[in-house]
Amino acid sequence: MLALGVGETITDGVQIYRLEDDLNLHFCKLGNKADHYVSTAGLKLLLEIHSEDNK
Repeated sequence: MLALGVGETITDGVQIYRLEDDLNLHFCKLGNKADHYVSTAGLKLLLEIHSEDNK
């Protein structure tokens, strides 16, 4: 299980997303240094649930 706090970042090694105050993940930048690391499939699943960027 992954627990993210507001302001923390997550990456799949390519893209970095940040959990903002609206409790959605927003694209931050390209890179691989973040607070939490997940697989590409894991990041895709999290973005489907917690992102409004693609809607």
